[in-house]
Amino acid sequence: MNRINEYDGCKVGPVLRRLRKERKMTVDYVSEVTGLSTSTINQLEQGGRNLSMKSLYILMDAYQVDANTVLALEPKVSEHPIDDFLNKLSQEKKEYFTKSFLYMLEQAI
Repeated sequence: MNRINEYDGCKVGPVLRRLRKERKMTVDYVSEVTGLSTSTINQLEQGGRNLSMKSLYILMDAYQVDANTVLALEPKVSEHPIDDFLNKLSQEKKEYFTKSFLYMLEQAI
């Protein structure tokens, strides 16, 4: 029986293998740069081992991708983009919220 790890319906093993092969990396090389054993990498790619949070972050770094990519998650697009909400506001409120939001973004950086 071929088990494949699934997280919210996503097949992680084939994604990990695809990411590695797209980057022309061998299992031995990924093992060397991540510190994960070749056995662990093979098991993850074949679905024989659950992907831990630690391994997720290690592989995200090695493949230079985000968790959504590894877990094959599609980002949710809001049914109501922020512009729709802003357009319903008075000009004064629109400017206030826009400035407030920009300030919060600047502080987050």
